[in-house]
Amino acid sequence: MKAEKVIDVEPVGQVTLVRNERSRYFRLRVKPNGLAHVSMPVLASESKAIDFVKSKTAWIQEQQQKLKTGLTVFRQDSSFRTKFHQLKVVKVRQSKVSNSIGNGIIQINIPEHINHEHSSIQQFIRRTLVEVMRYEAKVYLPARLQELAEKHQFQFEKVFVKHVKSRWGSCSYTNNINLNVHLMRLPDHLTDYVLLHELAHTREKNHSASFWNLLESVCPNSKQLDKELKNYQVDIF
Repeated sequence: MKAEKVIDVEPVGQVTLVRNERSRYFRLRVKPNGLAHVSMPVLASESKAIDFVKSKTAWIQEQQQKLKTGLTVFRQDSSFRTKFHQLKVVKVRQSKVSNSIGNGIIQINIPEHINHEHSSIQQFIRRTLVEVMRYEAKVYLPARLQELAEKHQFQFEKVFVKHVKSRWGSCSYTNNINLNVHLMRLPDHLTDYVLLHELAHTREKNHSASFWNLLESVCPNSKQLDKELKNYQVDIF
């Protein structure tokens, strides 16, 4: 049984208090929408919950700021997938953070005594994810690009796979195509959309009506897919 109540606690804003019969102590998290969420014992007082939240003000504001800047904080309950792997964050009895990659799992092993939100831990996770995506991208993207080019009679010069923070892909005036390793965390239909978008630029170098007509001919509903792509941020790391 759970009972919820939303209150305002300055300066962190709205906080959801959830009385949970399974809770023996206060537990705090900041949701993706930036709002604090407290799970608390059924018999605990609201004033104690407020004091608990106020004692964590600095931490809450830090998490809210990270969310505002789009920086992902990876936790044990984080859901993060690449095309071929799933992230798994676990606490272990060891002295140093480590990783293991195999069987479709990117496992991050964090010592029990270390806070997983520490900047060095988060940087380790990000480096690991980028390296996995880089490997996947180099194996998958050039082959898929060539497949789509042959299917729709496009020609390009070279393809480069890079880790950049500004765009999913680009096409130069000499028809070299750059593709972002972060394409490996998009749904397949959006990855194909980006590849076809850049291939269309081998013929049309701007976003004129001619470009969109060409893209639509090889990728139906292209403008809708373009809108869907905006739901995903390139720079989450």
